[in-house]
Amino acid sequence: MADLPPAVGRKSGEEKTTPAAAPATEYIDFLRWPNPSVQRIISSMCGSRHFSIAAVVCLFWVPIGVEAQQWFPQPRGSNVGLPSDWADATIVAVGKVVHVRSYGTQAVSHLPFPAPSWVHELYWCVGDFSAQAVVKGSLDAAPLRYLYLSSPDCAVTNDTSPDWGDEAKTRVFFLRVEGGFLRPVFDYGTHKYLGLLTRWDQGPNLPARQRLGALLLTPHANNGTLKDYAEYLWYVGDIACDLLGKADCTRRIRKLAKLGNPLLRRNACGFLQGQLDEGCQ
Repeated sequence: MADLPPAVGRKSGEEKTTPAAAPATEYIDFLRWPNPSVQRIISSMCGSRHFSIAAVVCLFWVPIGVEAQQWFPQPRGSNVGLPSDWADATIVAVGKVVHVRSYGTQAVSHLPFPAPSWVHELYWCVGDFSAQAVVKGSLDAAPLRYLYLSSPDCAVTNDTSPDWGDEAKTRVFFLRVEGGFLRPVFDYGTHKYLGLLTRWDQGPNLPARQRLGALLLTPHANNGTLKDYAEYLWYVGDIACDLLGKADCTRRIRKLAKLGNPLLRRNACGFLQGQLDEGCQ
């Protein structure tokens, strides 16, 4: 689906929407036989002992009117920021979605906020999730098919900014399990993944959780300039501290304050005081 509105905040306590009532589902029809004479021929073949082909035909023949229901999840929307995406995910994994293909289209009467009222058709896609590392939860017993909302081309994108697009060398997905699939925490309005501008294997030689935390506090792994990273620190600082622990996180953010950019120093010191109750020295 396209043209959903951007997120409208990042602070804790941001409004989350509740799932919509179960929307209408579509059906995929199995094989039908339009000519009654064909049914009679197959029925007579099924009663014969002389045709080996008949056994195959009878085994797979489906009577007229048999349908199989295509299962669609209940779409979930939210306007939360990255810290809430992280907190709400039961699984967070570094990886990519490969072999993407269409899963089906679904007609809906309405979707909850923040979707616009004119959206009445959803494009569901499915792909195979290929994991490099798990930094929260476990994929050991989880399905590896990833079911998500997209556009007809099945691109895996965020519905808010930042959306790193092709610039992301590493993608960190916020996941949950539903209906035998891996699923985004929210289908629209916020982030399916967090992007890094450096490859995962180029990060520091640390365990996966600490590696991600260190990368989130490395300006060039996230933004092109220190000024841009100064604003972004408020989006990822809480996640980094959850991964690193308070002591290591404090030490790294104090180093950021000393990189010579006035805005970065102000935001780093503000984060230390406001989020960690620590000074900048």
